[in-house]
Amino acid sequence: MDACTAAVWARRHFAKAELGDERRTRRLVRVATAFATGAGGDAGGTITSVIRDRHQAKAAYRLLDQEEVTHAAVISGHTTGVLEATAAPADYLLIEDTMAVGYPSLTATTGLGPIGEDFTRGLWVHSTLVLKMDWAKNEAQPLGLLGQRVWARPPEEPKSRGRGKKKDRASRERKAKESERWMTALEASGGAMAGTTWTYVADRESDIYGLYQCAFVNGWSFVVRAAQPRALGGPWKGQNLLTAAAEAPVRGRVEVELTRESRTAVMQVRSSGLLLRGPHRPGGRLADHQLNVVRVRELNPPSGREPVTWVLVTDLPVDTLEQCQRVIAIYRWRWLIEELHKAIKTGMKVEASQLSTARRIAALIGVLSVVAVSLLEHKLAARTDPQAPLQPDQADATLVAVLKKVDPPQGRPTRRWFWLAIAKLGGFQARPSDGDPGWLTLWRGWQTLMLLARGYDLANSS
Repeated sequence: MDACTAAVWARRHFAKAELGDERRTRRLVRVATAFATGAGGDAGGTITSVIRDRHQAKAAYRLLDQEEVTHAAVISGHTTGVLEATAAPADYLLIEDTMAVGYPSLTATTGLGPIGEDFTRGLWVHSTLVLKMDWAKNEAQPLGLLGQRVWARPPEEPKSRGRGKKKDRASRERKAKESERWMTALEASGGAMAGTTWTYVADRESDIYGLYQCAFVNGWSFVVRAAQPRALGGPWKGQNLLTAAAEAPVRGRVEVELTRESRTAVMQVRSSGLLLRGPHRPGGRLADHQLNVVRVRELNPPSGREPVTWVLVTDLPVDTLEQCQRVIAIYRWRWLIEELHKAIKTGMKVEASQLSTARRIAALIGVLSVVAVSLLEHKLAARTDPQAPLQPDQADATLVAVLKKVDPPQGRPTRRWFWLAIAKLGGFQARPSDGDPGWLTLWRGWQTLMLLARGYDLANSS
């Protein structure tokens, strides 16, 4: 995005933010525009790295000083727009995950809490990313964040202190409270519109009975990777979910691309219907629920490695290999939220912030997260359809003109050429063995392109 394109983008995502004052909203749009253009060389994470004008930078800091400028208020316009976009008839995946952002050097910053075993100070960020699916092409379009929550855990004593029942009870209460973050955005949204389907996708941390119960009550589909040996009822009484999945009927074999390991694995697929036994809670035992399970296990892992194994819990049908493949395909899109977190941390450098309170940092996280979704959308478009021609509405003409001079395309410009040319400006070699560029080289390339584009405009306006 050049400055003009970025300004239009920022107005679309932030102009309806509920900040209580129109002037604050206008300033928020300007700050988001600055981060979207990536102006300023080694930009990212801090106001002064993207806003070099001293007076404009002070105005941005004054904006974050306002108590009304909270994380929830900053992203309110964006999340409302995403919810409205999901009204269009289509299949949508709603992917959730949590990341920690650390600020160990900000000893004077108030409101931070522990994020790791070493009690590093920081914040937790839980996001719900929405993908609009085109299953005919197996492509996804990131629409944005349906919701995002930022919080700090209360200070804890080191492990050598405070042992005993009191600490254990406090830890259980904290975990129970934090577990409520799963599906919160879906519940707040009111659910899918007529003619649309929502499928909730999450990893092992979300294997919580309350989550399944919430999905059953609201009629949402789900694909969740199991972590707990949950008790079963009916014909499976005496077994747990993990062992029953390992003994389920074999449906066949599939080849699965393991994105994180950059290799393809041959996997055996088992599936079955099961009766999930409701756990005991104060007041009695919760209701049992019928669900399905798909177990995917690597047959011939590389020497010295444990076989990759997924146990996927779902309400979708799993009676045939084709139906199981659909469940597996849905789960495999979960990696995109990890890519989003990389974009926020590595690309947008969220951990470089030097703000003095957790509230200010959280508000900035909201801005950077929305910008990161835009970066993710462009990167995914180039990856999923590499031969697609670059359309006029997908890239500013100035940026294309500059890239043609520094890295001329072979034939008609494509989406992938556009993205790789940017990465090359950030140091990406683009050798056959290099795979796809990482967020750091992409962001460096984007910043360099912004500087070149300014020079190009100045040269052509004189």
